[in-house]
Amino acid sequence: MKSLVIGGTGQLGANLVRALLEHGHQVRVLHRSSSNTFTIDGLDIERVVGDLNDGESLRRACDGRQVVYQAASYYPSATIPVDVAKGQALKETIFLLEAVRAAGVERLVFTSTLTTVGFPKTVGHPANETCQFSTRYTDNPYLMAKTAMEEKILQSAQLGIPAVVVIPTEFFGPYDQRPSSGTHILMIAKGQMPVYIPGRVNVIDVRDVAVAMIRAAERGRVGERYLVGNWNTTQKDLNELIAQVVGVAPPFFPVPFTLARWGSKVGEWVSRSLLRRPPFLPAFFVEVMAHMQHYDCSKAQRELDYPRSALEGAIEDAVTWFRENRYLSRACGISQSV
Repeated sequence: MKSLVIGGTGQLGANLVRALLEHGHQVRVLHRSSSNTFTIDGLDIERVVGDLNDGESLRRACDGRQVVYQAASYYPSATIPVDVAKGQALKETIFLLEAVRAAGVERLVFTSTLTTVGFPKTVGHPANETCQFSTRYTDNPYLMAKTAMEEKILQSAQLGIPAVVVIPTEFFGPYDQRPSSGTHILMIAKGQMPVYIPGRVNVIDVRDVAVAMIRAAERGRVGERYLVGNWNTTQKDLNELIAQVVGVAPPFFPVPFTLARWGSKVGEWVSRSLLRRPPFLPAFFVEVMAHMQHYDCSKAQRELDYPRSALEGAIEDAVTWFRENRYLSRACGISQSV
């Protein structure tokens, strides 16, 4: 199978590339000229330099590929107007769809985000793929851009694009170079997270997500959404697990969401207006936390039959990778009691 991974240098992409190679695929990776590629260096892959804003580079990358995995869809890095964020998100998505159509790709596996899944009608029940997006924060660029992209992909599937949407929950594991979810681990390991926002969460090993994406290409139904997750838990219990694996004390003090949200807005205003620098924690990111919930992933578990590994191993391997790549000092090693 000839596969293209867009975003192969990121955490999900780097693990997906390795999973594809293990499955015998011929792998091509599209990445920007400015990308740090150390997460895929030394692998037996073909590299193509391009950009999601460059339709021609996307067409070159898709040419001759049977499956395209989009693991690097747009998200805003700062608080910007919603129409700007949605415009950029849709521009990149349309370029991708045009490239997939022109190349005659057999399957597009598009990675969405769990915030596109709405809340269940029955309070306390886990959400599933039938729960449509809704939010109180319609000025949030992340929430609105991500939803616009997924809607565009699903609409295109109805018009003949062989697309499947995979929605991973929060994932942990190695090769998190930015880092993304690994920031959670690093902050606890370094004692930089004395407080937390309580709530529900679902977590999974990133390598299990990678396998689920391959299964989605092989057996996923066109036009379907697949929630790919594993462990429904709470932020408190997740923090305690991370702290136990790392060998440090967990965050002790819960901060109500409303207080955290308004605090982040004040902090963002101070950073931008007085300090003239980007905020440490953009307010839109805190609002995303309100969309974290428990999920019913039985549809994906049944149709994609992906593995569901213990989360301890994902956290251990993430910590080991962070240490080996100097994100963490040796003093922040894994507890030997785990």
